[in-house]
Amino acid sequence: MKGLIVGSLFALILTSSAAAVATSVKYQQSSSDTHTVSQIALEVNVPHITKSGVRNDTHFIKVAVVGMSLQDLMISLPSQMERFNKVRITDQSGKEIAAKTEITKERVSITFEQPVTPGGSVEVEFIGVQRRIPLEKILLYGVTAKRVGLNGEIPIGTARIDLPDKG
Repeated sequence: MKGLIVGSLFALILTSSAAAVATSVKYQQSSSDTHTVSQIALEVNVPHITKSGVRNDTHFIKVAVVGMSLQDLMISLPSQMERFNKVRITDQSGKEIAAKTEITKERVSITFEQPVTPGGSVEVEFIGVQRRIPLEKILLYGVTAKRVGLNGEIPIGTARIDLPDKG
């Protein structure tokens, strides 16, 4: 219970601080309109999930590396997952990234041999996924990371995998 409260509080603080990275855009005012039009553009400067999905029996999560270099990725496995055969980690060009993976029943921890530099992406594939509850159509993977120069895990988000109907 204490962990849930601490985790929720941390997520609230992170969400609140994410709003602080908003960058305002110049005000525009036409000569025919006396009302000021303002817009705010959000510039995301933290690692974030850009895509997730399923290809046959492979689930994938794509993370944009933004801001600082990425040192580790931690992925919480859905309770419906019974097992998978292998984890594959690639960059934006499809080239495998050298990393050490530690797998437990609840989580996969990925430690990159060399930090992943900003400007690219990392895709994690769970190959040969077997589910415990075949009728469940949505699987949720919690994703956190460690960035170079910062202590502690940073929540990146939740990757949603929508499973197709078998037919």
